[in-house]
Amino acid sequence: MLKAIKDPPKLAGRSAGPAAREVAFILNSPGAKSVFLSGDFNEWFPTGLPMIERIEGRLWEKRLMLPPGRYEYKFIVDGIWTHNPAAGKNVPNAFGSLNSVMEVRP
Repeated sequence: MLKAIKDPPKLAGRSAGPAAREVAFILNSPGAKSVFLSGDFNEWFPTGLPMIERIEGRLWEKRLMLPPGRYEYKFIVDGIWTHNPAAGKNVPNAFGSLNSVMEVRP
């Protein structure tokens, strides 16, 4: 599940490109011990973005500020790369599995 959050406040005097938006990545993974978020927005680094456990290990969440664009990502659940089954779109990758896709709109 992906959820776009309201527009962040604009900083005075700043005009370098489109404004980033806060985006929430959410995964329902009952019983998971650890979950990380990885994607082209962090060069697929597997442990750079730990997700926060919500509702006693069932829901996991990570919020990022991302500029408008198309992003591919996966979750790493207890060491296993997993696409987001709730994503609006998943695409095949070079490893024979799926990457989830999300688009941040301006």
